[in-house]
Amino acid sequence: MPNGVIFDLDGTLVDTNYLHVVTWWEAFRRKGHDIPMVDIHGAVGRADRALIDYLLPSAGDEEAQAISDAHSELYKPRIGEARPVPGAGELLRRLAGAGLQVVVGTSAHKDDAERLIGVTGAQDAVAAIVHAQDVERSKPDPEPVRQALDKGGLTTGQAVFVGDSVWDALAARGAGVECVALRSGGIDTASLMDAGARVVYKDCAELLHHLDESPLARLLTG
Repeated sequence: MPNGVIFDLDGTLVDTNYLHVVTWWEAFRRKGHDIPMVDIHGAVGRADRALIDYLLPSAGDEEAQAISDAHSELYKPRIGEARPVPGAGELLRRLAGAGLQVVVGTSAHKDDAERLIGVTGAQDAVAAIVHAQDVERSKPDPEPVRQALDKGGLTTGQAVFVGDSVWDALAARGAGVECVALRSGGIDTASLMDAGARVVYKDCAELLHHLDESPLARLLTG
């Protein structure tokens, strides 16, 4: 079996977390709920319904769907504004070129995930994608990480997860996969480490610069 790296997408490979914050904020406001942006930022990384349940536990199915639809309406036109996290495309190509399986595990829907991976300019380096429609439970549940292992033909010891949120680190820990975290999503180092990240880098560019001394180094030589 090959070695591989599982990447989160939003905030890890593409600089979209704050686009999500603003569009979720407006979606909640449209439905009569004033949710502070700082709270929304902390919830980004969960799938739509899980994020709504986390921020607005009183929401019923109909209201939650209306909020989710409003977010989608507000967010989709802004995907074209998304930019890659520094070093994202170069890191993906470096790992794939070294023979590693590169898998993306995201709470984004399939069409959005494919468009955003294209933003990195390294879509050909990605061997498989696990998106929102592939799983029943979102991060911090370990199911998305386990699905990514399955799609990539990987075992827990043959993979490292790279993400930017507390939810990423908790999901990786729950799946028994080592986690490298990035601050490119706006979460501080202490919170990421407390959630289970082994090491934290600023962004993909810094991880690439330190690749040979990072937890990913064992995969390159394994």
